[in-house]
Amino acid sequence: MSLDTKIKNLELDLFSMGELVIKTLAEAVKALETRDVELAEVVKKKDGEVDKAYLKIDKDWFELMATEQPVAKDLRLATSILQASLHLERLGDLSVYLCKTTKEISNLPIPESLHKIIVEMGYMVIDMSSEAMESLKSKDIELALATANKDKEINNLYNKMLNEVSNISGNKDLYTGLFRLITCVRTLERGGDHAVDICELTAFLVSGEFREF
Repeated sequence: MSLDTKIKNLELDLFSMGELVIKTLAEAVKALETRDVELAEVVKKKDGEVDKAYLKIDKDWFELMATEQPVAKDLRLATSILQASLHLERLGDLSVYLCKTTKEISNLPIPESLHKIIVEMGYMVIDMSSEAMESLKSKDIELALATANKDKEINNLYNKMLNEVSNISGNKDLYTGLFRLITCVRTLERGGDHAVDICELTAFLVSGEFREF
C-alpha cells in the first residue's frame, strides 16, 4: 500500500469518526433538552464506538510514522489528522458528560432560563464542530476562521449562565441542580474550544504555519 493510500485511509477514518461524534453529540444535547434519561443511556453507550475509531486512527498513524516516515506536506497532513482525532475523542467525552448531566438533573427543579442556555450552547457546539470538520475536509481557511469566531458567542452564553446563577438562591435541590449545570456549561465551553482547535489545524494544514484563532 502506497503512502498516499495510507494517508487517504487515515483521512477517511477521521471524517467517519467526525460524523459519528457529531451525531452522538446531537443526540446527547437532545436528551439534555428533553430530559430524556432513556435516550441519554443509549447515547452514553456509543462512546465505545468513538473510542474504537480514535484508537484505530492512533494505531494506523504510528504504523505510518514507523514504516513510511513522511515529510513536508504529507507529515503535516498526517499530524493534523491525529490531532483532530484527539479533539473529536474529547468531544465524544462531552456527549457522555451531557448524558450524565441529563440523568442527574432529570428530577431537580432547574430554572428553565438556565436550562435553555445550556441547550443553546450544546447546539452551538454541534454547529461549530460540524463546520470545523468541513473546513478541515475542504481545507477552507475562511470557513475555519468564521467558525472559530463563533466561539465568542459560546463564551458570552457561558458568562450569562454564571451571572444568572449568582442571582439565584434556593433550597438544597435547587443548589444541586445549579451546580450540575455550572459544571456542564464549563464542559460545553471547552467543547467550543475543541472546535476552534480543529479550525486551527485547517490553517496549519493549508499554510504550514500555526495560527491561534
